[in-house]
Amino acid sequence: MMAGHREPHFLQDDRGFYTTSYGPYILRSAFQPIFSQNEQGHLTIEAFEALIRAQQDGKPVSPPHFFSMVEKADAVMVDTLCRELHILNMGKLGRRRAKLFINFNPALFEVIGDIDAEVDRMVDVTLRAGLRPGRIVCEITEQGSGDQQVLDRLVNGLRSRLFKIAVDDYGADDSDSQRVDDLKPDVLKFDAAWVRRFTETSAGMGLLKLMVEQFKARGITVLFEGLEEEHQVEFCQKIGVQLMQGYALARPEIVPRTFDDRFPELELSQPGDLIRPAYTSAVRHEVPAAAAASEFTPRPLAPRRAAAFGKRTR
Repeated sequence: MMAGHREPHFLQDDRGFYTTSYGPYILRSAFQPIFSQNEQGHLTIEAFEALIRAQQDGKPVSPPHFFSMVEKADAVMVDTLCRELHILNMGKLGRRRAKLFINFNPALFEVIGDIDAEVDRMVDVTLRAGLRPGRIVCEITEQGSGDQQVLDRLVNGLRSRLFKIAVDDYGADDSDSQRVDDLKPDVLKFDAAWVRRFTETSAGMGLLKLMVEQFKARGITVLFEGLEEEHQVEFCQKIGVQLMQGYALARPEIVPRTFDDRFPELELSQPGDLIRPAYTSAVRHEVPAAAAASEFTPRPLAPRRAAAFGKRTR
């Protein structure tokens, strides 16, 4: 294996997409689309979630196994390597407005200075990829947020450079609510298993709808992930969930091109205007003013395909 820091080395394939390596492992990007939908059920790709795909000797290696093989001394370097790989591939994808969700584990950072250097690297690779920081959504993972000062420095540093912030696996217990209050995320991803339990009763569904409305009123974009059945997609439309992700809509693909065929990107009304204001709710009621300022705006494109809430594979 490898130990210590090294500058990342990226190779391009015949389509222009990037790969990199760690020890005996070849690393590639897989993107899973994140959609909005309009009242007619038409879907628009608003973003992609970036997932790492590893191979050894030409055979796939599961993400949990790969990350378990990363030496402790290399953890931060590999974490950075994956993010840079994803951002470079997003630039090659050619989408002019879709955002990219990438992971940050604050617990990996032990020194404040490391955070500042990482944020600087993020800005550099984002600009080199031809993107703007506003198109990168930094997902702060739950797994051991570590020192509060480190977490604050990371989030404030990213936000000061105009990156977006997302909180993952929201389940509405006290700690989750506190995380939302502390981090003030742009996007809130609801825990799939938790949502599934609430959809089993009419009272639970009513509570979910109320929570979605409350977060939207605070200017927070709500994302339901792990959608694996068509009725779950319809439920999201019914309660006004802005963003959706799951196998019922689209599976992850390694540096995908087929998404352009199935969900082509509309021309922008103003070239270079990569962010549109005002989210139009799928529910027929007035959208709160704060929610109207959301940067995730649906544009009807291809009709959704009939195709479960489940777990993602990183």
